[in-house]
Amino acid sequence: ELSFTKMQGCANDYIYLDCRTAGVPENIAALSEKLSRRHFSIGADGIICICAPVTAGADGRMRIFNADGSEGKMCGNATRCIGKYLYERGGVRKDVITLETLSGIKTLRLTVEDGVVSSVQVDMGAPVLEPALIPVKLPGERAVNATALLAGETRTFSCVSMGNPHCVLFTT
Repeated sequence: ELSFTKMQGCANDYIYLDCRTAGVPENIAALSEKLSRRHFSIGADGIICICAPVTAGADGRMRIFNADGSEGKMCGNATRCIGKYLYERGGVRKDVITLETLSGIKTLRLTVEDGVVSSVQVDMGAPVLEPALIPVKLPGERAVNATALLAGETRTFSCVSMGNPHCVLFTT
């Protein structure tokens, strides 16, 4: 038996486990693969473990396991959901919450109305644009305005990491 909460922020949907007392399940990578399968299980982008902090002064710690079982560093949308969870269900009744991630400490600012969190902002820090640090194999010092042939059409894209690598492609 597994108690979980399903939340989404800007279409990133995750399965959230409150691991502050019991710890992260031993088989978390396999569990993330199994439970994240859409149409065959709960379906999600992965599992977020809300853990007890290890850094003095932090209010919580986040571990993120993608649908393929790999551990990620950070997801801003998931972080905002954790802020709401910690305030409304996790006993952290503060409008500024500090959360440990594999990308460092993140500061969350909550807007609370009548005991309900209506919005959460997170300071994600500076974007990483250096190809080797994202990581992506692109020439140059910045992974901005690169081009590639996609479906027979030359397209422009940029790559960035805010804790996890992203490829940004504007479409019309």
